Amino acid sequence: MALTPSTFPAFALSSLLALGGLHWSLGIANAQSGGTQALTKEDLNRINKQPLVPPASNPAGLGKKEERKPSFEYTETTGTQIREYRESNLPTEIEVKSTFGTYEMSPPQTVFPTTGSQQDNNLLSVPSIRIPLK
Repeated sequence: MALTPSTFPAFALSSLLALGGLHWSLGIANAQSGGTQALTKEDLNRINKQPLVPPASNPAGLGKKEERKPSFEYTETTGTQIREYRESNLPTEIEVKSTFGTYEMSPPQTVFPTTGSQQDNNLLSVPSIRIPLK
């Protein structure tokens, strides 16, 4: 085939198509011969279902009361138990268990900072004792 100005565009186009097809077929062969392969749908689902962080638990949110350890504990021979609980930035709480019942001593609510009126701040604060009746 003689290359004339009228046949040059057709020749150039066919050459480009041939080179493009060769390049495309080499690309597929390279990808299938051990290069990077696309992940299967099962692999993608397994990756997407992995948790980002480990699961956390909140015993208070489940209605379970977290067991506190007393900072001081004393048991008399009569069976009366005295426990003191101290936590940082919280007032001290005392729990007394005896044959007569359970007594809890904690500071009244008036010792805590409030946003109430000035009249509330003038109240005398004394420890409160809660005696549950059975």
